[in-house]
Amino acid sequence: MRPRSLALASALAVLPLTAASLAATTAYAAPAPHVSAPRVALPNTVTPAVAHSQKQGDVPAAQQISVAVSLKLRNTAQLDRFLAAVNDKHSPQYGHYLTPAQFTERFGPTQADVAQVRSYLEGQGLKVTSVSANRQVVNASGTNAQIAKAFGTHESRYVDKLEKKAFFANDGAASVPASLSGVVQGVSGLNNKTVRTTRMAKPKAATPHDTPSGVAPAQYNGAYNLDKLGTDGSGTTVALWEFDGYSSSNLKTYDSQFGLSGPDVSTVSVDGANYDSSPGQGQGEVELDSEIVRGVAPKAQQLVYEAPNSDQGEIDMAAQIVSENKVSVISISWGSCEPDTTASSMTAVDNSFKQAAAQGISVFSASGDDGSRDCTRSTSGSSVQAVDFPASDPYVTGVGGTNLSVNDDNSYSSESAWSTAGGGVSTQFAQPSWQSGTGVGGGKRTVPDVSSNADPNSGFAVYTAGGWQVIGGTSAAAPLWAGYASLFNQKAKAAGQSALGEANPKLYSIAGGSNYGSAFHDVTTGANQDFSAGTGYDQVTGWGSPVADGLTNALLGGSQSSSSDE
Repeated sequence: MRPRSLALASALAVLPLTAASLAATTAYAAPAPHVSAPRVALPNTVTPAVAHSQKQGDVPAAQQISVAVSLKLRNTAQLDRFLAAVNDKHSPQYGHYLTPAQFTERFGPTQADVAQVRSYLEGQGLKVTSVSANRQVVNASGTNAQIAKAFGTHESRYVDKLEKKAFFANDGAASVPASLSGVVQGVSGLNNKTVRTTRMAKPKAATPHDTPSGVAPAQYNGAYNLDKLGTDGSGTTVALWEFDGYSSSNLKTYDSQFGLSGPDVSTVSVDGANYDSSPGQGQGEVELDSEIVRGVAPKAQQLVYEAPNSDQGEIDMAAQIVSENKVSVISISWGSCEPDTTASSMTAVDNSFKQAAAQGISVFSASGDDGSRDCTRSTSGSSVQAVDFPASDPYVTGVGGTNLSVNDDNSYSSESAWSTAGGGVSTQFAQPSWQSGTGVGGGKRTVPDVSSNADPNSGFAVYTAGGWQVIGGTSAAAPLWAGYASLFNQKAKAAGQSALGEANPKLYSIAGGSNYGSAFHDVTTGANQDFSAGTGYDQVTGWGSPVADGLTNALLGGSQSSSSDE
């Protein structure tokens, strides 16, 4: 499924592919940047799709382009030490999270940094449209000619030979004056190629029907012992990370069918996006996410952040969520394969995920539905081993997929790896210290970290677009784990303990210790294209699916032990 992209609309209007229209296109040479001042190239600012695509001509000089200029964090070595300490149960800083203001004061760009970047952009004729509250992103817009002058770029029109998709992109790396090189991390928006797609899957014979079919809340809550925690998500808030909209009436039908009640779902607009009046092809994703979270944690408040489907939209959404700091959990079911995603944009989003970790926000992201070949449906193709971003980010818990069998009394029966569950080795991120004990990855981050039901053949009952459907995919697994984190946070608060926060260091500590068998279902059968499930950690199911009560006891109890403690 390819949800619509707001960013594509303007591009397609100027990308007719006839010979006549190509001849009529206004050509131009990129204006030479200021030659009096040395410039520094910004690495990883060219979309990888350029190397696989056919150039069609120049983008008109007058075409409007909007960019997100990402600024560097400060004191990064100190930030790394803080993040390690705030997740170390032996540290006096354990669980003492920062506010957004504290994070920005200690680690964010300064007001002077922002002023310097703003002055330069406005001096090149660009209009600064916004600055993120955490000062990490300066958004600006202008004509292509102005963008070329500011960043030393040349924009061309391309067609992706595999996808037959038109887009625009900069041919070479962006650059900035050397005086800004210590401040500017990267520039996103110079291409509109990368769009995020859903990580949901349906059975081959899927058709809407009048009554629910598929796994219902009582079944997944029973199988994973979520119903044994004695919590319902009250007092917690979950952010849903979305690039499309939903219908409130569909969500209410789901609630009514399963006897669920809780706060009304609210939409939070990012960069002016709000799809709810006319949801697109991604509507099923948004409603799946919301309904699974509601099924696990019915009383949790849900904020649906809706952003334009673009690099800039994703960067701005990440910055807005952490700056507003209204949530303790983020659920992400959209992604793009690493080799087809501009690396500088991933770095910009990663900076906000670091802020999330510092503020005690847990992030769960779907690992993808194309197995260990995440680019199967995009530019790099099925021959490349690849993983999905944001699941591959070290500050995110990547959630893989399984096929779940449930007994008649809703208890856990068995589980095997879903054959196309995303998993493998990142090419973007180094292996974090807490993952080094898995013995895989060769020094690179591996995915997933955990898993839960995702196979569409054991899919969930979802009400969307006016009918009941059976839907699976790691899109369903991520919100299930996000719902669990909401239940945990309610229980932790009642016990006078801190929120889960960055989950991975804690989950890996438990999985590496004596409580593993009581905290996780270790899924040992099944495989994706390149990796097999097995005892302990694997690159198909991670550590496995939750035994929610046992996992909660280990997280809260002081009784958790790991090999490093012995």
